Amino acid sequence: MNLISILIALVVEALYKPVSDYRRYDWLLDAGTKIYHKLSDQSWFDGSPGLILIVALPCFAVWLITAMLAGVAGLFGFLFGLLVLIYCIGPRDLLDDVKKLTAALQADDAEAARHYTSEILGHDVTGDVISLAERAKESIPVTANTRILGILFWFMLMGPVGAILFRYICLLYHQGGWSSRFSHTLGWLYEIMIWPSARLSVAGFALTGSFVDTVSNWQSSADFWQRNSEELLRVSGIGAVKHERDEPPEEGQPDIEGVQNVLALMKRTLIVWLVALALLTLTGLAL
Repeated sequence: MNLISILIALVVEALYKPVSDYRRYDWLLDAGTKIYHKLSDQSWFDGSPGLILIVALPCFAVWLITAMLAGVAGLFGFLFGLLVLIYCIGPRDLLDDVKKLTAALQADDAEAARHYTSEILGHDVTGDVISLAERAKESIPVTANTRILGILFWFMLMGPVGAILFRYICLLYHQGGWSSRFSHTLGWLYEIMIWPSARLSVAGFALTGSFVDTVSNWQSSADFWQRNSEELLRVSGIGAVKHERDEPPEEGQPDIEGVQNVLALMKRTLIVWLVALALLTLTGLAL
């Protein structure tokens, strides 16, 4: 059933663009922030206990609703899980953001390019069109992991609870404004959550791109297991498409083709994931 949910969610994401407008996470962040500020003066709260409490609330709510609906009819539980998955993907369409960015780069519109690069990276950026293209090219693998691939992995593993858990951790991590101890714990949990999907993505890069160039920027084979996940995604994604072009961009021009090549790599990696999940489902090994 997880495979069916994922396929439906991806079809909705591809064909119904307004779905992004319904993804509002302010209420989740506001709830977590209120709990944090209300209990932050308690010594026990600052660190793992506080983070577990904040994260556990929406996860428990999703689990409870899923269990209740499944008890009434399995179809209701399936539909609710599908809605949670669709809600957690994104929130923005990466394909759409990259298309708009490449259009801005082609038009040499630095202001629009900065806007869409900021959307891809998740924070404000500055620079000319050349540096913006490079930053976007490096960040697309990381963004694809947090917007789509990580969500799909945890949904496959834990159902709708896994999807909301991954999304909420990413939201809290990128919001910032926490104490140093709380931020450290949150950063540790964020790395745990993105670690498995990042490694599966890099394996996909090696299969669908250039294996040799994928690992060319690693210091050793241990990097696959030990390197920071975001760094590993950046260097591996850039390496995987290193030789997909005949010649470098003209001097003084942004590397638009490079941005498009990295996006195409993400699409191929997603297809590999889906094929692998389909094979696991056919053999009865998938969840």
